[in-house]
Amino acid sequence: MKALRFAVLALFAPCAALANQTDDVEATGGSVIPSLGVSIDVVGRSSVRDHTPFSHAIDMGFAYAHATHKQDRDPGDQPVIFGGTTFLAANGDIDWTSNVQFAHIGYRPRYWFGGSNFALEGVIGVGWAGVGLKGQAGTLAATERFSATGLALGVGGIWRFLPATSLQLRYLGIYPGKKEGVTSAARFDLSVAHAIAKNLQVRGGLGLLGVYSAREDKDDNVVKSPVHAGGGGLFLGLDFTF
Repeated sequence: MKALRFAVLALFAPCAALANQTDDVEATGGSVIPSLGVSIDVVGRSSVRDHTPFSHAIDMGFAYAHATHKQDRDPGDQPVIFGGTTFLAANGDIDWTSNVQFAHIGYRPRYWFGGSNFALEGVIGVGWAGVGLKGQAGTLAATERFSATGLALGVGGIWRFLPATSLQLRYLGIYPGKKEGVTSAARFDLSVAHAIAKNLQVRGGLGLLGVYSAREDKDDNVVKSPVHAGGGGLFLGLDFTF
């Protein structure tokens, strides 16, 4: 689980301040991540089973992660300030529960290299990310809910190793840039996809989904703990192509 948390932190918040007055909210844990995707071809055909060398499509998706995590607190740690509540080190470990949603719509070009089974794709559009987060340490409890919309950018790769089966790698980030709301959010998945019908494929593999709120990282005058919330683990997807 430590490796999972390090991966999520590196993915969602690579630049953190070193002289904060507060400790970060560390609310990333194991999760099953369901995903629903829809793509509508505009030019060409993007289906893995029956595709043209180059295609242009409208791409839409939604993913969700529910995770729990116990944040260890040691004597001498700085306070965690969240939801109007100050969690001191003396209050003990903090139990976090997070619910993260991630949605996007955008333009997706996909290019297959010659007659090979390898393809690259990109996404540019608009995304939305939201998180509901609750922390509890003994009798202290605090809850926040925040969301934001921003630019969505993504990249992916496909290796079709059977006529209807492929290995797919995807990364998609949303960048609202909010100081106290959603600063950035991202999803990453590595999955095996199988087309079970002309317009439908199922995917399964590993995924990460999370939200970062900068707060004191971005402004020293905002004495609120930066937030890292999300989950990682089994990824399950259902994709429709029209």
